[in-house]
Amino acid sequence: MENRIGQVIGKTGKPKAIKDPRSFKVSDYLALHQLQIPDAHDWTIAKKNEWGVFGNDSISNCTCAAAGHMIKCWTANSSTEFEISEEAILNTYITLSKYNPITKENDDGVYMLDALKYWRKNGIDQHRIRVFATVPHDRREFVKASIYLFGGIYVGLLLPKSIEHQEIWEVKPGGLSGDNEPFSWGGHAVAILAYDEEYLTCITFGHEKKMTWDFWETYNDEAYAIITQDFMKGDKNPLGLNLAAMEQDLMKLTQEKIRLAKRLAQEQSENIKAI
Repeated sequence: MENRIGQVIGKTGKPKAIKDPRSFKVSDYLALHQLQIPDAHDWTIAKKNEWGVFGNDSISNCTCAAAGHMIKCWTANSSTEFEISEEAILNTYITLSKYNPITKENDDGVYMLDALKYWRKNGIDQHRIRVFATVPHDRREFVKASIYLFGGIYVGLLLPKSIEHQEIWEVKPGGLSGDNEPFSWGGHAVAILAYDEEYLTCITFGHEKKMTWDFWETYNDEAYAIITQDFMKGDKNPLGLNLAAMEQDLMKLTQEKIRLAKRLAQEQSENIKAI
């Protein structure tokens, strides 16, 4: 489905979210009472070059394009801004979707979870992620903390038709039906790289776009924080936090939860046998 935002033409292509119960959860790990999260932060300031559309003006590869925007932002803030190629984004989309650039067949988009798993295992333009964790979209404190600590979040939106011609994405009155219905315009993956008390800022079709917090909470259906070497200087991120240690702690916490779940399941099984 081809869409227009202002003068920018692009295509949606994110299917509705699929859930993996094995996914890490930011809310299980971050101890917000121990962290000082500012009321506003903007990771886009360090970027020097154009964001790039990465072909998303003509094909439904927003999940791959958003990954490219994340890589550009991370590297701009941690070292030297990496100019990821449109060819690399296209090749990633072809691999994941079986899209045929000659016949235009199979231009059906890609699940974000599939893109994340591919990104972690294979990398995009030689840039691999290490760990990703789900972010609860309805808890602003975790959304802000994830953007601030991890250099942005990788998110999916179920866009309504009512965003057409909106300078800032916001929920229009009249309920969530008709043009306000989630997904009536299509699913769209974006990188959210800034926030303040009123708005979040995403990159869509190569441009920065603001949305209200109400819009975010109404139309988001998945969000991920990512740990990656691209956002590190050595073992620390640009804020001086040790992301490598955070990754190890997250893995340890998850392993403990798995062991606990297995023990509880075994105890339940033994209790049933004893009855």
